[in-house]
Amino acid sequence: MSSEPKRSPIAIARWENEGGHVCGPQLPGGDDLQVELHRYGITPVPLMAFDWGGYRYSNARDAIAAARRLTRSA
Repeated sequence: MSSEPKRSPIAIARWENEGGHVCGPQLPGGDDLQVELHRYGITPVPLMAFDWGGYRYSNARDAIAAARRLTRSA
């Protein structure tokens, strides 16, 4: 019996349409962490961050808005 979670055909199709199987980065923390992530089907997702003016934004539009506000007041 497999310990891997069942995936629906829709989830599989979506995954394959997104570029297929890609090995995610290995996280620090040892084998126990990797085993738990695999057990529950948790995968790391790289996130993009935008640095501006000493702040970090997860949304590009927020970073642009902050830059525009400072530019207008200067």
